[in-house]
Amino acid sequence: MRALGARLRYRGVAAIIHQPDLLRLLAWVARKQPWFGRLIQAAATRADVVSTFERSLAFSSVSHRPNLIAGDFVIGMETGVRHAAERALLQAQFPPAQDFGAHAAAEARRRSDALLAGPARVFDLIDDYMVPLAWQGISGAFGARLPHLEPGDPMLMNLRYLGAHLIVGPVATEAVQKRARESAAEVNAWVRWHIEPLREAWTHDGFAPDREAVARNVVGMLWVGHPATTQSGALVMQELLPRWRHPEVAEFVERVRRHDDPWSDPSLRQQARDQVLEALRMRPPFPILTRAVKRDTLTGAHGEGSAKGGGRYTVMGIGAMSDPAAMQDPEAFRPGRQFKDPRDRFLMFGWGARQCPGRDPVVEILASALLGIVRLPGLDWADPPWRRVQFDGPIISGLRLRLRPGKG
Repeated sequence: MRALGARLRYRGVAAIIHQPDLLRLLAWVARKQPWFGRLIQAAATRADVVSTFERSLAFSSVSHRPNLIAGDFVIGMETGVRHAAERALLQAQFPPAQDFGAHAAAEARRRSDALLAGPARVFDLIDDYMVPLAWQGISGAFGARLPHLEPGDPMLMNLRYLGAHLIVGPVATEAVQKRARESAAEVNAWVRWHIEPLREAWTHDGFAPDREAVARNVVGMLWVGHPATTQSGALVMQELLPRWRHPEVAEFVERVRRHDDPWSDPSLRQQARDQVLEALRMRPPFPILTRAVKRDTLTGAHGEGSAKGGGRYTVMGIGAMSDPAAMQDPEAFRPGRQFKDPRDRFLMFGWGARQCPGRDPVVEILASALLGIVRLPGLDWADPPWRRVQFDGPIISGLRLRLRPGKG
C-alpha cells in the first residue's frame, strides 16, 4: 500500500503541474476566500507570493534539497553569505545574454533550414529541435567549449532524467530516484572528464576558479538549465500554436516569415521575447514551488495566517501571474503587456535574490528558438489531442509538429 500511495502522489504531482487552468482556478478560490489559502497552506495572491519570496529566512529554499540529487547548487542553498557568493561567482562567468541568444540562433537557423529543405514534414519539437538548441545556447556560457551532442546522446538523456527529478524530487518513487541517482553520477563524471576546457573558459581577468567550484556550477547549470529551457520551449508552443491565427500572434508570425534573417532584427527579437514571456506567464514551467518553514511564522503579506515550523508552504506563482491586482485583464493573452510593478514581467523566474540567475540568457535562447519555429510554414500539431504530448513523469518527452510548405 505504501508503494501504491507513493506512485499515486508522484503521478498526481506530475499531472497537476501541467494543468495551468486548474491551478489558476485554485488560486482564484484562494484569492476570493482567504480561508482556503490558509487551509491549503499556500500563497496565491501576487502580494502574498512576493512576500513569501522576500522572507527567505522564514521560508527557505532548502526545500529544494531533495531535488538536488546531482549535487549542491545555488538554487537550493540557504539565503546568506554562501548563497550570495555562489550566485555572484556564477553570474560573473556569464557572457552577455545576447551571446547565448546568438549560439541558439545559429542552431535554430540550421535546424529550421534543414526542415524547410528536407523531405520530413513531421518533427519532434523536443528531440529534433529544443534539446540540441538548448545545448548549443547554454554552450555560450563556456565559449562554445561544450562538445557537440546529437539528440539521444546518453548525456542529454541523463539531463532529462535529472530534470524530471528536479520537479518532483520529494514525491519521486524509488524507481525514479534510482534512475536520477544513476544519471547524476554519469553527469558528474562527464563534467569532470571535460573539466579543463570548461575551467579555462571561466578563467579571465586574472581569476581562476578552482576545479570543484567549476564542476559544481557546471553540473548545476547543465542539469537545471538544459531540461528547464527545453521544457519552456515546449510550453511556449503549447500556448502559441492554438493562437496562431489570433491577431496578437498572427502579426508576429507574418513579420518573421517575411524576413530573411529574423534573428538579426532587434524589433523582431523584442517581439519574440514578449511572446515567450507572455506564454510562460500563462503556462509557467514551475507553476508551484515549496518552501521549508524554518520556524512558527505568520503567512501572507499582512500576516493573516500562520504556518508551523518544520512544515512546507506552497508558493503558487501561477496565482500571482494571474492576479488582477498585478495587471489588467490577466486572463487575456497580451504580449508586451504592462504590469503595475515592472518586475512582475519575470515572475516565472522567481523573485529578488532568489530569482533564477540564468533568467536573461534563457529568455534569449527561447526567443531565438521561437524565431526559428515561426519560420516553418503551415505549422500544426502532428497528432490528435489525446496523444499530442508525451510525458515522462512531470517532463514533456515528446511533442510532434507538422509543417506544410505552401500553407500559411
